[in-house]
Amino acid sequence: MNHPDAQRELEQRALQNVRGLVDKIEQTDEFEARKQKRVVIGVLLACVAVAVVLAVTLFAYKRNAQSDVVIDVTKLPAVKAGPQR
Repeated sequence: MNHPDAQRELEQRALQNVRGLVDKIEQTDEFEARKQKRVVIGVLLACVAVAVVLAVTLFAYKRNAQSDVVIDVTKLPAVKAGPQR
């Protein structure tokens, strides 16, 4: 067996292994980026949904709230000054 040929074959195999690892890392990075993008979109959609529910609730509460109460002080009974016994 020729020593330089064996050395070259080992180098080629090592380079193929490294290339395979790099490809695997790139695939994992792409997968994680897609996953992170989906999580961010999900969080944003949840925030929008909460904002919509809050807005609808506040609008419904405001719409159903009674009008302002006006107190006419001239119609109140007289109050005696001092402590009550």
